[in-house]
Amino acid sequence: MKRKQRRTKAAKKNRPHEKRVSLAEAFEMAIQLHQKDRLDEAENIYRQILALEPDHPDAHHFLGVLSHQKGRSDEAVAMIQRSLTLNPDHPDAHNNLGNVLKEMGRLEEAAQAYQSCLTLAPDNVNALSNLGAVLREMGEYEEALDSIQRAIEIAPNHAQAYHNLGNVLKKLERFDEAIAAYRKSITLLHPKDSAAFIASVYKSLSRTLFIEQKHDEAVAVLKQWLSFDPDSPTATHMLAACSGNNIPDRASDAYVEETFDTFAGSFDEVLKRLDYRAPELVYTAISAQITDDNKKLNILDAGCGTGLCGPLLKKHAANLVGVDLSKGMIDKAGGHDVYDTLVVAELTKYLLENPGTFDLIASADTLCYFGDLGEVIQAAASTLTDRGLFVFTLEILLDAQSDESYRLNPHGRYSHSQDYVYGVFQPTDMQIISLTKDKLRNEGGEPVKGMVITAIKKQE
Repeated sequence: MKRKQRRTKAAKKNRPHEKRVSLAEAFEMAIQLHQKDRLDEAENIYRQILALEPDHPDAHHFLGVLSHQKGRSDEAVAMIQRSLTLNPDHPDAHNNLGNVLKEMGRLEEAAQAYQSCLTLAPDNVNALSNLGAVLREMGEYEEALDSIQRAIEIAPNHAQAYHNLGNVLKKLERFDEAIAAYRKSITLLHPKDSAAFIASVYKSLSRTLFIEQKHDEAVAVLKQWLSFDPDSPTATHMLAACSGNNIPDRASDAYVEETFDTFAGSFDEVLKRLDYRAPELVYTAISAQITDDNKKLNILDAGCGTGLCGPLLKKHAANLVGVDLSKGMIDKAGGHDVYDTLVVAELTKYLLENPGTFDLIASADTLCYFGDLGEVIQAAASTLTDRGLFVFTLEILLDAQSDESYRLNPHGRYSHSQDYVYGVFQPTDMQIISLTKDKLRNEGGEPVKGMVITAIKKQE
């Protein structure tokens, strides 16, 4: 008995020291992980905190912000509102609630949240600037100007406020003033600003200069962007698009990831405002070929984005897989709860790694980020079963020169000539059985004309 006690004491003596962490320390750890975009780890700690202290207002608040980042926006709203029930006098929580509601397209509620923040903190510059951005989207341009200009009076070096000011002035077609506001925003940028914000300012200025036919100035701005951020894949891609030099065969992985990780939160609402129709057009083309509603297929949503095609494809799916290069988009797609599997991967590589797997590949507004389609079309053929279908959209190159197969446009997407599309299928074991033309979306107030292509794999 004594020997047993001695062994127990020795075991305790040799056990590694276990440091107890307070709730405050755990919360600080979660915040640091959150800031580093290690969302799964941060979420786990927030939830552990709430399991121990269910009424922890800050854990509810930041878990709500994180939930929105992961595509669970309804849950995010509920959690931030719970935080505000526990601590109604928290201006930043009201502001973040407004940010989530804004990206969900619930503009009036977003405006109310920003107003609640300003009731508590009338000089909250972020809320003033954000309110101006929402009022712009609501078409209340003069009110938007008032709110943003007040933000600038309080904080003359607020880069975001000047960017929002430029956006309002652009809507009012006061282009010279918008350009001046964007230029002022650029002078206030700091290397510690997020890549997403830096990109948005430079893109806004360069695109406005293009609208005003000031192409050389737009190219100069993009070069300035690269001097500020030499490693920016977006700046590199946009410079190629606007200058016509060093055009890549397709958008780089880094460009696609940066663009769509940034865009994930507001993607669905922005596309609604652009009358985005590609998912419905793809589904209509699929329905023309699959008339048996009871037929269930292995389906790949290629470039699934936030999952807009998912609910449409589910009807025909025995197994529905979504693949996208952007983790932010995949996180949002998971919120639809319709995919059996979601994969973060480059599309061509994924197709080549899954030969003979899918009966149907659907792809809405993805191959417009490829110039040369040869490799991805061959890869699609390899992953289809016999008589499998590939249905996808492209933007059409309406004014193609005689030898022009595709063009990289200033907005960063490629358009393709119809002859090129037919030609690229010739060396494959697929053939086009339908090609229709339709509007895919609006851009800058103008319709973007596209093609909806249906191809079938020939039976061996």
